[in-house]
Order: sequence, then C-alpha cells, then structure tokens
Amino acid sequence: MIIEGSYFAPALSRHQDYVAVLPKQLSPETHIMFLLHGVNANEKAWLVNTPLPDLANQHNLAFFCPAGENSFYTDHMDGEDYGVAIGEQFYQAMKATFNLRFTYANTAIAGYSMGGYGAVKLGLQFPYYSQIGGFSPAFIFYKRHRDDPVFKHVFVKGLEGSENDAVYLFQQRQTAGGPVPEMHLYCGDADPLDAHTRAFKQAVDAITPGTVTYKQQQGFHDFSLWRPALVDFIQTIWR
Repeated sequence: MIIEGSYFAPALSRHQDYVAVLPKQLSPETHIMFLLHGVNANEKAWLVNTPLPDLANQHNLAFFCPAGENSFYTDHMDGEDYGVAIGEQFYQAMKATFNLRFTYANTAIAGYSMGGYGAVKLGLQFPYYSQIGGFSPAFIFYKRHRDDPVFKHVFVKGLEGSENDAVYLFQQRQTAGGPVPEMHLYCGDADPLDAHTRAFKQAVDAITPGTVTYKQQQGFHDFSLWRPALVDFIQTIWR
C-alpha cells in the first residue's frame, strides 16, 4: 500500500510531503522504518529506486519517507529547523496518523548519502530509533573548505563538538545513560565517503566498542549499493 500525504511541521511553519509504504496486512508485529533521501532528491527517491512495496510485505514493515530537500537534516540559520521537523515532528505526525507500534525497539531510521548522515544524526539526537542504517553516509561536513553559502546555511549550528557532529551526539547519548541505538554502516570501496565512514566507526569504537557495524561494498555511490544495503539492514535487525 502506497500513501502520498503531508504533515504540518511547526519547525518549518508549513506542510511537508511524505510517502508511506505499508504492508498489505498491518498487525501489532509490523515494524517501522523511517527512510531519508540524499541531495537533489525527494520523498519518492526510495520508492522509485527500490522495491519498497515488496519489502514491506516480505518483512511486515512500514516505511515512512519524508521530504528533506537539500537540508542535511540540520537546523538552519533562517530558523527552518529541519532536524526537529523530521527527527521529531515527522515521527510524531506518523505516530498520530497510523495505528502502529511506535516503540523504541520497533522503530529504525536509515538513509543514503546526505540521508545516511541524517539518519545517524537524527537517530542519535532523538530518542525514538533503536536501529540506525547509514548507506554511504556523508559524514564529511559538506564543502567545508569552500566559501559555499549552502554549507554555511545548513551547518550554522556548528561543526565538530556541535549537534551536527555525529560523534559528539554519540558521546551525549552515552553520557545521558539511556539506551543507545545500534548503528549499521555501508559504503562502496570506490566512494570517497568510505574513508569518512570508517573514521566515524573508529571514533565511536574508541568510546564504546561494538556499537557500530560496517560492511564495505564493491562500488561507488548509487542505488546499486543502497538497494542491497537496505535489504541487508532489514534482515540484520529483524531476522
């Protein structure tokens, strides 16, 4: 079942589009996964490029895909807080709309490229997601060494040691003493982001070993990698 809808995001002062892909038969055992897209894509990217309806039925899994624009899922300098709008408000809107089991243990978040970074960031920043999937995650701060207005806009809240720093967010979750999500990372061996993916794993392992799993794939940076990564992620966390 494919549903195209919108929700009101107070952090953006407007409605945002989303796509939901549900199994034919919903049950108390239906799992929940939020899927984030990459740069220059939209809420339909996962639906167009992967067999989400088949995966929903095979794994009794509900997918929720929000529109994130080129936001990097951060809170911006103009007050458009995409991090809150998607990590918090989209979750709450879906919970209020769909009669499903939105418990911590039953809810995951994943994404590719910009959305891979966003999934790790939001999954650590907000307390709703027990499993995180990062596919070719863009951990490198985008165009940080260029005088780029997009970079300044999306990372206005800071870089290392800020709410945009996934390692810092992991440290904060550890310090808080509550549950910490498991993280599953995938990246192609020919992808420049692979070095940053491995560096993130090493940084987290230095704090708490075993929290992050990493699977290197053969290839660059496209859905030929992200489709099997999504399937492997689903099968890993919900056998």
